[in-house]
Amino acid sequence: MSGQLRTLKNRIRSVENTKKITRAMEMVAAAKLRRFQDMMVRARPYTQGLQNLVVRLNGGAGSSPLEQGAETAPLCHPFFEKRERGDIVLVLFTSDTGLCGSYNQDLVRLALEFIKGQTRETNPTPPRLIGVGKNGANLLKRQGFQLHKTYTDIRASRIEGILKDIQNELKTLFLHEGVREIYVTYSHFVTVTSYRAVSAKLLPLDSNVGAGPGARPNDKPGASKGAPLHPEEIEYIFEPSPHTVFEKLIPEFFDAKTRMIFLESIVSEQIARMTAMHQATENAKEMIDSLVLERNKARQAAITKELIEVVSGSRALKIK
Repeated sequence: MSGQLRTLKNRIRSVENTKKITRAMEMVAAAKLRRFQDMMVRARPYTQGLQNLVVRLNGGAGSSPLEQGAETAPLCHPFFEKRERGDIVLVLFTSDTGLCGSYNQDLVRLALEFIKGQTRETNPTPPRLIGVGKNGANLLKRQGFQLHKTYTDIRASRIEGILKDIQNELKTLFLHEGVREIYVTYSHFVTVTSYRAVSAKLLPLDSNVGAGPGARPNDKPGASKGAPLHPEEIEYIFEPSPHTVFEKLIPEFFDAKTRMIFLESIVSEQIARMTAMHQATENAKEMIDSLVLERNKARQAAITKELIEVVSGSRALKIK
């Protein structure tokens, strides 16, 4: 019985140590979540502002040719070019470390579904794969896929450098290597406690890019007389020209959009890790309670057995 008590005490001590670790990791994930969420919140107004400018130029003024002195020319940019041929690129954003529940498995499962769909429907060759994060890259390699490029060792101090490398690589693939389309599979941030895995097209950009609730890119100036003019209905004067502004604006918008996707992935990863560590801490508490109850029962049984032995010995002496 003493051996059983000793084993239970050791197990309780081990689970308590594990609970301390999971609790500490939950707090670390919560701190990182606040940090990266602040970065994402600060970047969102800039990205939204660029979207509004793109809609204003491309959706409003760009819907008809613009006067450029004696010339007329519609707004255009290589990022809007639609191609009939060329490879498809899929960028998979996953975590670089583990202990975040089913976060990586859900993303890889969605990426595999996308690959099967593209291979079956439009292209006999599988998409070129770019892995951002060690876990997703390793899971794809185990499935037998060859990765075009992999970005790992994602730390807070390296985020900007890795992001710049990703942006340059995607621009090179689309503008200089004839890639037809670029897609991303990542975790879209919903609320501070939830996210969802999505696959979305990154390039080429759609003509109505950024059009959100309340945007009316097809309205013409003066269409609603007597009503306040929307930003898209106002005729703006651009210097040096709408085309020059448009050519400078689209790469900035692409960089901002890619940055938001990267930040949303990192924030979602911390949400997943914080949730997983919180659940692990709660499971450790339940296990400790169960082991303590089992230990108390074993201790009570040992005491009862000793009392029975004492009473039995006393009675045996009296009988003699």
